[in-house]
Amino acid sequence: MRGWCFSARWRVDATPDNGEAVLAYIRDFYPIDPRRAHGISLGPERCGHWNHCHETFDDAFVAKDRFYQHFLPAYDVRYQSNVTYALEDGVMIGFILEIPASRGVLDADEREVARRLGLHVREALLAHERVRRMAAQALAGHGLLKTFAHPMWLLDDERCVLFANAAAQAEQAGEARVALNNGRLVLRHDVADRTLVARLRGLQTAGRSASAAIDLRARESDAPTWLHLSMLVPGGMLGAFGDRPQVLATLFDPLQVRPLDPFALANMFGLTPTEAKVAARLADGVAAKVVAAEHGTAEATVRTQIRQVIHKLGARRLSDVVRLLHQGDALWSRARATRGLIDASMRA
Repeated sequence: MRGWCFSARWRVDATPDNGEAVLAYIRDFYPIDPRRAHGISLGPERCGHWNHCHETFDDAFVAKDRFYQHFLPAYDVRYQSNVTYALEDGVMIGFILEIPASRGVLDADEREVARRLGLHVREALLAHERVRRMAAQALAGHGLLKTFAHPMWLLDDERCVLFANAAAQAEQAGEARVALNNGRLVLRHDVADRTLVARLRGLQTAGRSASAAIDLRARESDAPTWLHLSMLVPGGMLGAFGDRPQVLATLFDPLQVRPLDPFALANMFGLTPTEAKVAARLADGVAAKVVAAEHGTAEATVRTQIRQVIHKLGARRLSDVVRLLHQGDALWSRARATRGLIDASMRA
């Protein structure tokens, strides 16, 4: 069996796919998804047979599993029902239904509807696969980055731009903070530009899941803006970004995104997607008990996540976290001291 290509992923409440969720999954959580590992372990003999995650992973497992506790709750998913089909040459596809905790598992009638729908999806994907080439898989990551409002670039170790989404193209066209020079990304502040070169080399050595951040301000008095770098290594990315290592560069500007943007929080402070959602909800004044109900998890789990948020933001208590999150620009300035990713020389 050459690989798995999960080509159809639907939510039972018809909510469209979340680009942030897909990127977080591909970049950080795909290798530890117990559902994926279980599906692969079943082998091709289970093709055409539906699998329901709650029949394999009980509540005791879910309560202790990192994937279930730190990824799925952030996107209101608890259960999954799926079926796999063989297409050709060992390539398998999966039709997946993602189900919120509040919705509950499929009943007998819904399983039958899903079975019939899965057969129709299979026929559609067979027709699509006949004209689709595996090489096009590398473009999937490009399509994903197009859905983001944040400026995003894919860079190689020589900072050549392999891809830039629309927001990134607009940013480099303005040449206020970044620009292109012979196809390479250049930061307008000299110290930041030299730091970019060093950071890219360091990420290549560090490998998968490595990240860094660069302060783009020329002076301390300037509005804080950050370029977040994240290493993308082939083999653990579903093939979405091609077959060679790349660095995803994301520009975060608090004047262009809301201060409590969970995606920005997760990247700048090293929070998991669920921790970022918990932090944002707590800052909105929502009690831990309510957050737990929203995520379909135990209150004790949410309180554990709160402790992680307090630690990662360098705070002492929850009230400090809430105050920090409501300080707007101060949130971004705090990232330097909290994560220790910026050289002292960056202080102009």
